[in-house]
Amino acid sequence: MPGPSERHRRSSIGLPGWLRSIAIELGGRPDARLCRRLTLVAGRTRLLRLLTAPTVPDRAPRGLGVNEFAFRKGCTYGTVLVDVEAGRVVDVLPDRTSETLAAWLRDHPGTEKDRQGALLLVQ
Repeated sequence: MPGPSERHRRSSIGLPGWLRSIAIELGGRPDARLCRRLTLVAGRTRLLRLLTAPTVPDRAPRGLGVNEFAFRKGCTYGTVLVDVEAGRVVDVLPDRTSETLAAWLRDHPGTEKDRQGALLLVQ
């Protein structure tokens, strides 16, 4: 049927937009309850899958937080890099060696340096 649907779709064209709006406003179980009340067939996982993360500007962080963590306690450790200003994870390194961090810094130029030339790292 041309117009309200497309070939091989499981729902009408407008339904995902409605469901996305409900998921943005309520999220999780409350939106699933509202959909049940409105007789829309959508579970909480389907509604959460409709949400997309906002775009993040691709820039080098000015202040970089470096911390170690355990993938598996006592066996495998990694390093997490955090943009201190934005408060978001920049990258996760597979180990905690200084060589891996130095290679990452070489591959991602733009992290600011202070007057003496040292990297601005917060540990």
